Amino acid sequence: MVRLVPGALGAAVVLATSLAGAGTPVSYPATLPLSRGLAQSALGHALAWGTPLSAAQARWVRELSPRRAFRWGVWQEGGRPSTYPVRSTDGGIRWTAAGPQLATDWAGGSLYYVQKVYAISPRSVVMVSNAVIDVTTDGGRQWFQYLNPADDWSMVAFRVRGGGIDLRVSPARFSRAGKPSVALYVLNVAHHRWRRLR
Repeated sequence: MVRLVPGALGAAVVLATSLAGAGTPVSYPATLPLSRGLAQSALGHALAWGTPLSAAQARWVRELSPRRAFRWGVWQEGGRPSTYPVRSTDGGIRWTAAGPQLATDWAGGSLYYVQKVYAISPRSVVMVSNAVIDVTTDGGRQWFQYLNPADDWSMVAFRVRGGGIDLRVSPARFSRAGKPSVALYVLNVAHHRWRRLR
């Protein structure tokens, strides 16, 4: 479960993982430290934060968050593989740049490509793949990232309540998970790390 509730810097997040299957266990460490910034951000040149996308540019926005007044998505400039976070506060009519580069084919590859976007508020979003968790709580001005280099997690939102979001984490289809088990993580936003509760 991932739940964002008010905290020191605007949010605290709980991440619950649920494992099923047989074979090699998927590893979940005691803490998941978030690194400031995004690993690929130094490799590309995005629009400055808050820069509006033109109508032509907005055609390349992949909306991945639920349809509501505020939306988060990824922008693929001209359809090229490099992707950047974008957000809209008017239901997708206008989009603005909301952070540096998330991923590109020639550096980092699929580890960093966002597959799902879970918008919590106009300022907070969690973006995930099988390997990465990207988080911002200030509208994209600062990003924090955790990388699972094993690239064997599947993260799916299943319920939204009270401004928070639940995220089910289980082994990816291609992984060889061990015995069913559950791990709960809480994100301490002030200290930028996930802590395993059980």
